Amino acid sequence: SSQERFALHLYSVNGKLLSSVPLDREVTAMCLTEDFVVLGMSECGLEIRELQSLRAAVPPVPMRVPVRSVSVTKERSHILVGLEDGKLIVVGAGQPAEV
Repeated sequence: SSQERFALHLYSVNGKLLSSVPLDREVTAMCLTEDFVVLGMSECGLEIRELQSLRAAVPPVPMRVPVRSVSVTKERSHILVGLEDGKLIVVGAGQPAEV
């Protein structure tokens, strides 16, 4: 099933598996911050997950076309999302409670 085709794994620097989650879509872009991993998905979505647990921090943000790049601004106030059609979407980040 497609449930088992994709997964996200978090390892320590020593190679110990810390966390693992199945994904239902292919990851096409990724960006890390101190506390979060931001994922761009092939099937038009943006996911923000807690870095340690890999649990979703907020509900997925839908995009109209596949995501090709994600970047978090230095102040961590916004996420820049590059789409396959050449558009750049700016998503306000803030703390998950504020999103």
